[in-house]
Amino acid sequence: MGCAAIALSAHTTGAYSRIRQQFGLPIGKFGGIQTRLGRLAADSYSMDAARHLTCAGLDEGRSLSVISAIMKAHATFRMREAINDAMDVHSGKAVIDGPSNYLQALYRAVPIGITVEGANIVTRSLIIFGQGSIRAHPHLLDEMKALNIEDPEESLTAFDKHFWKHVGHSTKTFFRALGRAWTGGIFAPAPDAGAVKRHYRQMARWSAAYALTADMAFLTMGGELKRKEMISGRMGDILSELYILSATLKRWENEGRQGADLPAVNYAAERGFARMRLALDEVLMNFPARWAAWLLRAVTLPGGGTPGPDDALTEKVSDLIYEPSATRNRIVGRMYSGCNRDGIVLLNECYGAVTDTAPLMKRLREADQTPDEGLERGTISQEDRDRIAKMEDLVHEVVAVDDFIREQLAGLYPGLDAQESQKEAAE
Repeated sequence: MGCAAIALSAHTTGAYSRIRQQFGLPIGKFGGIQTRLGRLAADSYSMDAARHLTCAGLDEGRSLSVISAIMKAHATFRMREAINDAMDVHSGKAVIDGPSNYLQALYRAVPIGITVEGANIVTRSLIIFGQGSIRAHPHLLDEMKALNIEDPEESLTAFDKHFWKHVGHSTKTFFRALGRAWTGGIFAPAPDAGAVKRHYRQMARWSAAYALTADMAFLTMGGELKRKEMISGRMGDILSELYILSATLKRWENEGRQGADLPAVNYAAERGFARMRLALDEVLMNFPARWAAWLLRAVTLPGGGTPGPDDALTEKVSDLIYEPSATRNRIVGRMYSGCNRDGIVLLNECYGAVTDTAPLMKRLREADQTPDEGLERGTISQEDRDRIAKMEDLVHEVVAVDDFIREQLAGLYPGLDAQESQKEAAE
């Protein structure tokens, strides 16, 4: 549901921003709108990638308890962000109820996915890091099992074995995190992945920082960690960003390294790294053991911050769903051909008409002529003028909100006439 809602939001908002004009310019060329379009495009690409990767694991028979929690929480979190962005761009168009409003049902569904089908607050604060850190750690679960052995001597022997392995692992993680952070990850391991190789290096850097911080959290907080839900939630956010970004890079590889899709991949990576850094910074800011916080900050967060996607990249990503292309089709997902809601059918028809007549409209703008003037002076033909007229009619229909005559409302609200009669009698 989350991935479908994000894809539909990207599909419709990209088209609407191409259709709707303000001050003689499509609103999709306004910087504020491009900020929303960029997020929509990148999230649609990334979350569908994560959905495919997760389903592949389930198809293989894997038990994905932690990954399922990541997907459930962040698919619905990003669904909420995507629909809010879509609502911002559509403005009043998305407020009025009626058959042409294709966003309102999704907007109503947001709290259901986030609160009813497993509360996201609990999932984020307790489950993702709480379960993931134990199940994914190479030695922690073995140490816990050793402590539960009834025979004291056997328990101590088993615990010592895994404890010293844990110490060795933590020592290697410390120097790995230190080296990767202080070199900016440029020497971190990465596959031969072409244009996205640098993202693999940065993922190696942040995964080492995450692993060291998790180890230090267990060491300094012990059992109290489960009650530090704000810290646990932020650590879960870092793990979630790493998983979703891993899926994003895998999708780009699996689809043949599509160069046209690269802005969406780069945007997702830059934003993901910025979120990881912010979350880790907030973890260390609130770490109970201050000596450990200062040590971890010196090791994992040298230098300045990670700014996230710049404006030029945001513009490139926004264009991916603004203009029709194979990239747009990949990003917004495979829309079901039977999706025949009145508003979406009309929107798609209008989007096609607007993009088809774009060369004609550009010719008229360059000649500083209206369509009628262009026809009169021979800039365009009668056939061209008819196409433009049809396009303008479709634009008017798309931009208009739903409205109903009294008889239509009376069918929905049978008591309306009686209420009106009472009001008139009272007057």
